[in-house]
Amino acid sequence: MSLPHASGRIEFENDVIRYTAVHSQWTIHVDSIRIIGEATNQNGPFADDYFICFATGPELWYEFPFDAIGCDTFLADLGARLGATFQLKLMPSTDFASRLLWPLELAGQPMIQYQPMLRKTVFGRLFGSLQIKQGYSEQVLAALR
Repeated sequence: MSLPHASGRIEFENDVIRYTAVHSQWTIHVDSIRIIGEATNQNGPFADDYFICFATGPELWYEFPFDAIGCDTFLADLGARLGATFQLKLMPSTDFASRLLWPLELAGQPMIQYQPMLRKTVFGRLFGSLQIKQGYSEQVLAALR
């Protein structure tokens, strides 16, 4: 018996995007997507650290790891449907970074705003432990309004 791929599977069929993984699954219709981007974090190399992200509204967010089964085919098919060729550039990043891919007039701008914050616990304050607060960038918020 084979175990499911840790990063899940991404599929695009009949204008529906479907992501399934061991602990996560979601489905969205392509017409509900308003923003597409790429984002990285510091979790690699032992956990997923590079993601393709979708915004469907100011409070709605979906993502899947780039290592998901079917990613290359998915990106080609979605790009053909949207009339875009996605220029992925953050794969080598090992830090918090993000970039808009679509709509094309926003491509290359930040998707996510990262804000370091000291943890509120006594241990966190004593040892300067940081957590990162994430939110949409101003460009994304303006586009979603």
